[in-house]
Amino acid sequence: MNRSYVLVLLAVFALFFLQLYAGDLPFVLPISIGLIVLIIVATLLQLRRTSNR
Repeated sequence: MNRSYVLVLLAVFALFFLQLYAGDLPFVLPISIGLIVLIIVATLLQLRRTSNR
């Protein structure tokens, strides 16, 4: 497992627990958007790396 997979896995777990336990706190939406962007960027970078092989 390389860093991108670990980063995506941790971001998915963080997003899950943030949505599960944080409720309607004011900082939840920006953090959720940031985590989703992080997941998308890390996934696209990983797909770009593996398709060049």
